[in-house]
Amino acid sequence: MAAVEAIHADIKKRMDKYSGKFSHFFAQWIKFGDNASALFGARGQRGETYLQFRLSFQHVDSAAAIFETLIAHWGEIGHQDWVYAYLTHEDDGGNGIWHYLASTLHEHEGLATLRMARTLLAMDIDFSRRNKLGQSPLSKMLLPEPRWQSLNALIQAKHLSIENIETALSEQAKEDTARSQFMSYLFSSDIEENRGLLTQHVLHQAIQPQADASLRAATCRLFFDYLDERNNSPAFFKLIGIANHAMFDDLIRLLVQNTMESINQTGVADVTTRKAYAQMFLSKRLLRRDRVGEGALAKALAAGKYTHMAKLTSLLRNDDLSYNAMVRGETVRKPVAIDKTSLAPTNPLLSLLLQPDIDGNTIFHWATARSDLQALKRLLAGVASNDLYAIITALPNAAGVTLAQMVAEPEAAKRRIIKAAMDKAVNPARAKLMVDGLSTLDADVRDFLAARAAEVLDLAKSVGRSGPLPPSFRLPRPGAAEVQAS
Repeated sequence: MAAVEAIHADIKKRMDKYSGKFSHFFAQWIKFGDNASALFGARGQRGETYLQFRLSFQHVDSAAAIFETLIAHWGEIGHQDWVYAYLTHEDDGGNGIWHYLASTLHEHEGLATLRMARTLLAMDIDFSRRNKLGQSPLSKMLLPEPRWQSLNALIQAKHLSIENIETALSEQAKEDTARSQFMSYLFSSDIEENRGLLTQHVLHQAIQPQADASLRAATCRLFFDYLDERNNSPAFFKLIGIANHAMFDDLIRLLVQNTMESINQTGVADVTTRKAYAQMFLSKRLLRRDRVGEGALAKALAAGKYTHMAKLTSLLRNDDLSYNAMVRGETVRKPVAIDKTSLAPTNPLLSLLLQPDIDGNTIFHWATARSDLQALKRLLAGVASNDLYAIITALPNAAGVTLAQMVAEPEAAKRRIIKAAMDKAVNPARAKLMVDGLSTLDADVRDFLAARAAEVLDLAKSVGRSGPLPPSFRLPRPGAAEVQAS
């Protein structure tokens, strides 16, 4: 058997006397004598082929020429079997052609490597096969920096799946926390640097009829469970801002289907309990907040995604949850806590709507400060009249400012917020945003909130009460942001 080193020495010696391109030279060299068979059988000190040998020295352009030439020539001389055997060969460490190619990507990702990758994919040569150390080529493409051109080739060939990625990252991140950080970083980079191509591909795979429950579960973990260590937010938060209606609808359908499949696995037959469990599963994901206490509704508000906002709120019930339990032989309903820190701990929808940020501002405070009348109308739709009245007139932020005070006494509200910032009770930068918003408050927002509160009050008086019924949620102490970002 010829040695790779001898093959290389002969090629180098002859190439030194050649004045043209290496690709033209090699196309002639492989046809000379028994060079074709010698190339097929040659192995290096680590059991590598000549093509792998050249890739190990980062000779990417030359390797690409060798790669394309041997495929063409061996096919012409009737040795197509050599092509597949050569390209699936593994060295003594179990490293195949994909391992060698992946090792070059961080220095030489370009047209040459991309052509080789696409050809290997077309031949169904496995890019996720591990070597004897348990390392796959895919993990090298993903870390420490994603090689987007190569990953996009896998995407375009419809080979890459979320399960491939989770498996590859688990090679370098054994702990759940580390794996979560890697996954979050990867898909955040995809959205920021790769136009979200990988994210869209993964979602598209998960909603296909042939997708199974495990693929849907893995995709939901990606979007809702893996957290970016920089801000404690899931990929779902970024998607809210960039997803069109169709993509967002697909994501919501996926979430609902995964929720029902998770409930089915519990084996619970009681309808009341199943509904409560479903709301618990949904709430766990939809009530997540980042480091400044902002959740999904805050992201939708910032992006002006009113339809997304309506779909999010439609998923959760405006009702106190309970489940059936057997106590001394009798069925008894027990309350279900969605969020123990919430002002409405057993009510999924109110828990979402009343989420405070680090300064105690709810989504209603921010919508008012932004003079976002459309958001306020969407958010308050369907809220019970007594709760609506309390939200407008009695729900304070950390500075003790309610919506009614924001619209009726904006200057006084601004002074209270500024004082809270000076006392370091609220974040100064976020306080400035609130104050700036109050300085340009829209009259339509003021009139809308005042009219809604007056309607509820008039309704109560029409039935002989001095005021509306107490709210179904507890009110925080003025000036206290009781719930911090989780």
